[in-house]
Amino acid sequence: MPFLRTHRTEPLARLPLFASLTPGELAQARRLLTLVTVDAGTVLMREGGLGLEFLVIAGGEAEVTIGGDVVATLQRGDIAGEMSLLGHAPRTATVTATTPLTLYVANAAEFTALLEVAPSVAERVAGTAAARERANRRAA
Repeated sequence: MPFLRTHRTEPLARLPLFASLTPGELAQARRLLTLVTVDAGTVLMREGGLGLEFLVIAGGEAEVTIGGDVVATLQRGDIAGEMSLLGHAPRTATVTATTPLTLYVANAAEFTALLEVAPSVAERVAGTAAARERANRRAA
């Protein structure tokens, strides 16, 4: 995946997923996440592909497609990639940047560590994954 590393600092604590973290949890989360930027048109993950990373959008927009149909738009604070990592299953959707994006990225090991050190993040990620799974079942 053509992620470009950046040295800009984004306010991680301002993103809803991380807003309730303690200072210690926030420091651990910062160590586990890599801030990157990508160009519009970059495919972040492909439906049916291997789940290798978890994404948190810090700025910009991305489009989610399933079977070629647009099913959602992701914006600042939204996440992607959690379902595949939690379920050890192929990606359920394709996610493509529709604008330049700034996002936090965690590989599978970093994602697992993040869920362990930040229980509130684990709860929100699990809730999001469950809601998406229900929506996918209804749409099928």
